[in-house]
Amino acid sequence: MNFLSRIFGRPAAQPVQDQAVLIYLDGQGLPEEVYADCDLMTLEEQLEHALGFGKLGVVDGNEVGPNEVQLFLYGADAEAMVRAIEPVLRAYPLCQGARVVVRRGAPGAEQREFLVTP
Repeated sequence: MNFLSRIFGRPAAQPVQDQAVLIYLDGQGLPEEVYADCDLMTLEEQLEHALGFGKLGVVDGNEVGPNEVQLFLYGADAEAMVRAIEPVLRAYPLCQGARVVVRRGAPGAEQREFLVTP
């Protein structure tokens, strides 16, 4: 319980973050220079900047597998998040051919997918 909720006797409102943008990066099929010149931390920083450092959503981590890397972005409006991050996805070489899932709710909700093209 935070300070204001103790004073007013009710929990603070939490922003709704149940919509998601899931980005699947190619972990082995891009040119070697892409992997040498680009890194996941820089991409995540650019995505956070595009999302307004939490105003539209958050980058909530990643999962690195043998063939791909998955980035998890959550916020109140998945379509608004995609509009904000799309220029980053199209410009950053590590995102070439990435598969993006735009989910409009909790797991199991309506979703659409697209591939990142330059």
